[in-house]
Amino acid sequence: MASPNIKNLPTYEHREKLSKKARAFYAQLRDQLEKEHWGEYITIHPETGDYAISPDHWDAVNQMRAKYPGIVFYTIRIGYRAFAHFGGRGVSDGRRS
Repeated sequence: MASPNIKNLPTYEHREKLSKKARAFYAQLRDQLEKEHWGEYITIHPETGDYAISPDHWDAVNQMRAKYPGIVFYTIRIGYRAFAHFGGRGVSDGRRS
């Protein structure tokens, strides 16, 4: 597996901005998502609001990678406070990263 290109990773400030956007988007859909998808994963494109939902974290990420290669996404486990993850930058080759 190739090492990430450090200069292309988002800065702390950029990650914070993306996190706030993604969490604000999630908050708008929270009630509906928690009723229908509790425990599943939502991977959000913070700039567009587009998202994918799956019971499998990597499936949700790979769905978004297929649509937006090279973009950093934000993943939240629906209904849980403890799981949030940035990722999805690389192009998927079908393997979990």
